[in-house]
Amino acid sequence: MRASKWISITAGSLVVLVVGGALALGDYVYTSATAVSCSINEDDLANSPEQFYTPGVGEGPFPGSGWDKWVDYDLSEWFLTDVPYEAVMIPVAKDINLSAWWITPNDSNGKTVIVTHGIGTSRRDFNALLPTSMLVKSGFNVLLVDSRDAGESTCTDGRHSAGQEESTDFAEVANWLVTTQSINPASLGMFGVSGGAVATSLLPAKTDQVSAFAMEGTIFDFNAAATQEVEYQGFPGFLWQIVLVAAQVFHGVNLTETSVMQGIDAAGTRPMLVLHGDSDQRLVYSSSVEFYNYAKSVGADITLETFEGADHTEGMLTETDRYASALTNFFDKALTN
Repeated sequence: MRASKWISITAGSLVVLVVGGALALGDYVYTSATAVSCSINEDDLANSPEQFYTPGVGEGPFPGSGWDKWVDYDLSEWFLTDVPYEAVMIPVAKDINLSAWWITPNDSNGKTVIVTHGIGTSRRDFNALLPTSMLVKSGFNVLLVDSRDAGESTCTDGRHSAGQEESTDFAEVANWLVTTQSINPASLGMFGVSGGAVATSLLPAKTDQVSAFAMEGTIFDFNAAATQEVEYQGFPGFLWQIVLVAAQVFHGVNLTETSVMQGIDAAGTRPMLVLHGDSDQRLVYSSSVEFYNYAKSVGADITLETFEGADHTEGMLTETDRYASALTNFFDKALTN
């Protein structure tokens, strides 16, 4: 065998090994960084619309000692002790059902909001239950939903898809409300917390049956946010691009299939609200500013409510009354019966 041919074969083999090794590493990072528990967090097990509590030291929605002041914080004025609700299971795909609470106040205003939680939590987390209570106490019906691979919903693969599969599921949830609960799409909105906000931002591109969208923190540049998340999980940020390829090759998941820009563009004249603390460690505040600025540049109907000094989802605790007012007034104006 000629030396040149041997060198070519050797070089080709090395390329295969390097590429294969890189993809294997990318798959490891993907499966690690997107893993969720397919369960209810232990400190949320006792939470329900009737009573819910903030988590303990080191278990809050943001890291560091700044959370400690909220441990055992009294939320009792927001308990829904006299409001009827029922557990429902909503089919969204073959063999995939989402668990939810259908909460209907006695003095309903005829408007409905789908609410969902962040990544790694469930509908039993305080920061999903508190805004739910804000809405219910103002007369809104609320469907509080566990996303797939969370809470009591179907566990598909124990990983989130950065809002891609989740937003498709919520389009089916909206269809379920319209077809089985006779909800008028003009009276239907959605509110997502953290990772649920990312799914909400993509939802306008998936359905026209939801007429208003509110988000507690969100992202705009997905690649920048994903790189930050990979780094937060303890991996080098440059691995993100390899993660994208590995997710597609090994799992058939396209984490960038629908972009945030597409979601904003598809919203058209449907109103959007972003609520975000400017000291957020998990979803940086500047991403919401970018989201807002792009939306304004394309003529979208959008409002940005900033909570100064608030960390991740902390605005609903630092300025609870203002938060409740902003959220409920938004949906009251944006939705019609």
